[in-house]
Amino acid sequence: MQRPSSSLTPTHAHAHAHAHTHRLSSLKVASSLLTLAFFYDIFWVFISSSIFGKNVMVTVATGLNVPIKILVPLMMSHGKNMQFTLIGLGDIVLPGLLICFCLRLDDAKGISKRSGYFAVVMVGYCIGLTICEIVVGTFHWAQPAMIYLVPGTLIPFVWKAHSRGEISDVWEGLKSHHRLDDSGMSHP
Repeated sequence: MQRPSSSLTPTHAHAHAHAHTHRLSSLKVASSLLTLAFFYDIFWVFISSSIFGKNVMVTVATGLNVPIKILVPLMMSHGKNMQFTLIGLGDIVLPGLLICFCLRLDDAKGISKRSGYFAVVMVGYCIGLTICEIVVGTFHWAQPAMIYLVPGTLIPFVWKAHSRGEISDVWEGLKSHHRLDDSGMSHP
């Protein structure tokens, strides 16, 4: 059941609006966007300190108290020793665009969500996020989540497309797709 938009936090409202107004149309667009985000995160986390004297991403993420970051308790920390890792809104929204594309692709091809593109990409996203949290929690290193989320989502997507013989179809994407909401009404 969907929460009414009036009860959404600003972060949820932004992510919700973003997912409903921006759609990926193909693997070509998705891989371009996610690859750019991958290198963007690598630059700001690992390379920016050699140019600017400090890690810009960590400085901004830890210094701002805004709804573009989400604090996630580290696994294995509890009580007075509770520690948190940061997940940026982009780490949710950008892979989320690919996940939404997977849902639309499954729907357009008549594939079950449990065995289609959506399922394998969602599992890959969860695995990537878990690996990121394990690395951050174990080594206490600043890590851009995208270095785990991009391969974690694109590799299963490409594997699924290859196993179904649909690489060229998904690369070019959906020409048009009308989604059905819960009431059965078509939306462009």
